[in-house]
Formats: sequence, C-alpha cells, structure tokens
Amino acid sequence: MLNLDLATVARCTGGTLQGADVRVSSVSTDTRKLADGALFVALRGDRHDGHGFLDAAAQAGAVAALVEHAVGCDLPQVIVADSLRALGDIAAEVRRQRSLCVIGITGSNGKTTVKSLLAGILSRHAPTHFSAGSYNNEIGLPLTLLATPEDSRFVVLEMGAGKPGDIDYLVRIAQPQIGLVNNIAPAHLERMGSIEGIAETKGALYSGLPADGIAVINADDAFASYFSSLVGDRRVIRFGLDPRADVSARFSGNTVESCFTLVTPMGEARIDLPLQGRHNVINALAAASLALAAGVPLATIRSGLEVAVAVAGRTSRRDHPSGALIIDDTYNANPASFAAAIDTLAESDGVRILVIGDMRELGREAWRLHADIGALARSQGIDRLYAVGELSRAAAHAFGDRARHFSDQAELIVALRGELVAGATLLVKGSRGSAMDKVVTALFADSNGNGGRHAA
Repeated sequence: MLNLDLATVARCTGGTLQGADVRVSSVSTDTRKLADGALFVALRGDRHDGHGFLDAAAQAGAVAALVEHAVGCDLPQVIVADSLRALGDIAAEVRRQRSLCVIGITGSNGKTTVKSLLAGILSRHAPTHFSAGSYNNEIGLPLTLLATPEDSRFVVLEMGAGKPGDIDYLVRIAQPQIGLVNNIAPAHLERMGSIEGIAETKGALYSGLPADGIAVINADDAFASYFSSLVGDRRVIRFGLDPRADVSARFSGNTVESCFTLVTPMGEARIDLPLQGRHNVINALAAASLALAAGVPLATIRSGLEVAVAVAGRTSRRDHPSGALIIDDTYNANPASFAAAIDTLAESDGVRILVIGDMRELGREAWRLHADIGALARSQGIDRLYAVGELSRAAAHAFGDRARHFSDQAELIVALRGELVAGATLLVKGSRGSAMDKVVTALFADSNGNGGRHAA
C-alpha cells in the first residue's frame, strides 16, 4: 500500500498542489477500479477524457486527482503539464524509495509467457509482484509498480514497444537490475521502420541497466551480438538451444521436446514442461536464466517450470467436446510467432488445420509476409488453411488448393464447425485487431448450447 502525500507528488512531477496536502494509498486511472484513498489520474484518450470523471472518482473513493488543468470539484488536485508523464514520474519516485529486485522483460514474442513462467518460479522463492495481463505500456507499467505490495522482494515487469523510444522511457521508470530482450521479429514495422529499428528500441533495456545489473541474452537470436555490444562490462547470462550457451536444453532424441534436461552453470535438472512447442522450451530457458540471475536455486526453478500453466490466448490447448483439439493462439501475431505456432501445429497428430486472421502493422511488406505464412504452413505439412481478412488472402493463395478464404468471421465459423471431429487439431491465430478470439469463443459456445448447432 502506498503512503504518499500530495506535496511529494507535486515535487516529483513538477506540478502545483491546489487544495489540502492529503495522503493517497493507491493510484488509478479508472473510476470503475478505484479503491478508497486513491489518487485519480485524469488521462486524455482518443474516446474519453479523464478530466470529466473527477466527480465519479470522488464518489468511488478517490481523495485527490492528478490533472492537466484545474477542475471544479471538491478533490485536492495536483496540476501538471502532462498527466501521463506525471504518472510515470510518480512510479519512478516510488521505485527509488523501495528496495526491490526489478526484472524487465521485452522482445517481439513470448514476453507474457516468460513473465508468467518467471513469476511462477520467483513466487516459490520470495514474495513476487508482476504485471497483470499485458500491463506493459506507459500506463500499465507505472500502475504495476505503484501497486507493488510492501512485502514484495521481486517485481517482474513486461515492457512493450509500439514506437521508437518506448523501452527507454519504461526503463527510466522501472530502473530494472535484470533485463531480457527475448527475441526480435518483424512487428509494428509501420511505426518502427525496420527490424533493426525494433532491435535498437528494445535494446534500450540493456543500455539502461545499472553497472552491476545483469543482462540475459538469447544466444540463438540474430541480434545477440548487437545486444552484447550494448552490455559493456555488465554481467551476462546467455541462453539458447545452442549447447555453447550458459543455459541450454539437452534432449533425449534429435527433436526439441517439452521433456528436456536444463543445463546451467549451477548444475542440471530434468524438466517436464507442461507447455508444448519449441518456442516454449526457449521461453522456459529464458525464465530459468532470469531466475538464476536473481539468485534462485535450481531446484526451485525446476519445480516452478513443471507447474507452468499456458497463458490464455498463447498456444493454450483446449479440448472441444467433439473430440477435436483447439489451440488458442489468438492474443497477437507477427511473422515469427506465426512460424512458432505452425511448428507447434505440425507436431500434432491427425488432421491439422491452421485458422488465420490478418497480422497488423507490417507496412509495405505485409502482403509478402502473409504469403510467407501460407508457404511455410504448406511446407510443414499442414493439411488445411482457413483464412479471414484481406491480407490473409495472400496466405491462402500461397498455401494452395487446400486453403479457403472467407469474407467474414461468420462464414469462417460455419465452415469450421464441420471440421470439429475427433482427432482434428485446429490452431487459431491472428493479430489482436483481427479478434480471432471471437472465433474460438463461438466454437465453444456452440458446444455449450449458446449458439449454432451442437458439435457431434
């Protein structure tokens, strides 16, 4: 719980206090989620302006507000030039006052999964706080820091970037001692410009570590050497499937499997990872490396990994009453995460069906990158491809005769109902803006009697 007076808020934000110097016990940007004693931060958005909700905030329990201009209400107010920046300033101030081990995680793919795996490990070792869902931007990350319980020893923060400079800004707020860029892949190219621009933006996590910080680097990533150049004299832990890495996996056969031996400088441990796919083995290596950097014993790392639970919408496996398996990977998508998903689907038995929506923000290369997905799925032996969205038409064309393209999700869902038979595996994926989660929801709603026909 916070115990912050408004004079301190005004000082660290460069703001002006208007009204009583009260103390606040939490910070919120949403009147629906306010707790008694909260500081309400009035943010301007595309559809709403928080300055119009101060009365509602007061009724919900707020005792003060952070605003960009004085608002006529009874709440004491700290007036600042930019309430979003001021939110970050408050979080940075609170971070400086706390003795915490903060771990920052960024990358193009796997951030949330690595965060969840690491939080599961650390929670077995000491009190741990971590960002909920994808609270990984300039709003969510400060709110996560400000909600850190007093007894927490570790804080695990996911850091997202949609444009140049985002990670640098978040690092200045969070001041992490341990950092990971999980990987680099084409994502947000419209705003980042190039894959090199993505690496530069996310590499700010390494540049921002303190002199005694620890950089965890994916040795298998194409930008590993570049990231190493940013680290300087800081300690480095490298992980990857390459056996020369500090932390690696050894398999009983020639294929990457979820059962493997974790090889570390602290010894070896046999791991039976509940998550499927080559990419999740790499995510587990990343989480193990971060835990080692934080001083966690190998036995604790092993036990944490072996009770891991798939994050909703990220290759989470769901048994359909028809006997089909639906792999829900609908949270988001870019070319690299699509390739990982196809690898996972290719490992399945029976009829394998890839269901795709558009990938967003890929710029001028979007059509080619979608075609690449279709060609990859065909080369991996996927049996059928169902696509919706204009860009996904390129994937269907590249896949060939066993692909179908649909004008909307309603048509797609009708067609998919006919594929829900015992032994079939359907993997559903697309960018968040494509809302492919609605397809998964509809297929399971049918089986619950909430729409359409029941699966046989």
